[in-house]
Amino acid sequence: MNDVQVCPECGVPEYITSEHVWLNDGLIAQRRDQRHIVVFTESDNLDPLFRGIEEIIGASIDRIVLTARRRAGRAYMNRMIPAEVKELLQKKQLGLGPLIETIVFVGQVLGYGRFELVDYRYELDDDDYAIVRIEKPYSLVFGLGDPVAALEAITGYEGDFEFEETSKDVYDVKFFKSSHPSMFKDRLKMKTYSHVEGDIELERCTNCEAPEGLSHYHWDTNTGIVLSKDTGRRMAVFAPTVLDAIFEELEKELGEAIPEAVVEAERRFVKTGIFSPDEMRGEGGLRKQLALRGLGNLRRFDMRKKGLSLRLDNAVMHLILVGFFQGIYEKAFGVDSNVEWEVSDDTGLEVEVTPRS
Repeated sequence: MNDVQVCPECGVPEYITSEHVWLNDGLIAQRRDQRHIVVFTESDNLDPLFRGIEEIIGASIDRIVLTARRRAGRAYMNRMIPAEVKELLQKKQLGLGPLIETIVFVGQVLGYGRFELVDYRYELDDDDYAIVRIEKPYSLVFGLGDPVAALEAITGYEGDFEFEETSKDVYDVKFFKSSHPSMFKDRLKMKTYSHVEGDIELERCTNCEAPEGLSHYHWDTNTGIVLSKDTGRRMAVFAPTVLDAIFEELEKELGEAIPEAVVEAERRFVKTGIFSPDEMRGEGGLRKQLALRGLGNLRRFDMRKKGLSLRLDNAVMHLILVGFFQGIYEKAFGVDSNVEWEVSDDTGLEVEVTPRS
């Protein structure tokens, strides 16, 4: 992966800015189809969030999480790889190896860890398989399904996988042909976004026009790890709609307590985790950080001991954001709290946190 082209001024890989666009409504869209959005955000939050939800509801959510993540990853790669290329592959006029190298490239640039093709067979029959090694995946639950999703996209197969941890933080994932569970055939749908004009103006790199804020992150494209130079936290690019689909499906299966469970799991993680209330100082700076991550357009933010109040337009992953801000408030003032939130039809998020008496 030494041949990844990066901007000589800000250090951001050219792939990031050629395939994604930061819009003035606070969202990040795929250039190839701007109805589909991504976020650039901390990834160390994901596995603790899933485990926290399981602890609260007393049930495993892995099958729902994996199915949703694979669908989102397959859709992303479907938009990346031209139909004529996949047709050549399916006619065996093109080998599988070069396209798997594309998976490796994309995954490492997006911050998913280091990928390596170990072995594969591609003869267009039921014995086909591929083994991909992943070192330090950004999420154990999400990360092991990502190469499977990409392989489904390029081969046209429905597949399944098994994995083995061969050493610490190193996993061999074997993809093989298999039908998906029929129970999810018409479920776990990823929604698309309609964009409206906003007023977000991010400073840009004068060379590549990436948001200037991305220069505060280091892309190690050999290891597939993206780190904040300011906080040391690990980052990744992924579709937030997969989380929305997961939470909606959980609510269908397990009832109306799920939104509160998601908020509570995130609150607990933030209170004991890696985020600092000092990062919330200054509405203008917070507004830019949320837009840089593709989380929406902050219209109002006030946090003091008597409570926290905010309005965020075009909010994505809104349940996680509610829990995040509640946890930040409690961490800042050392109090327990109550939280109320409302999402309007235009995805405007209103949050009110008050100290618990």
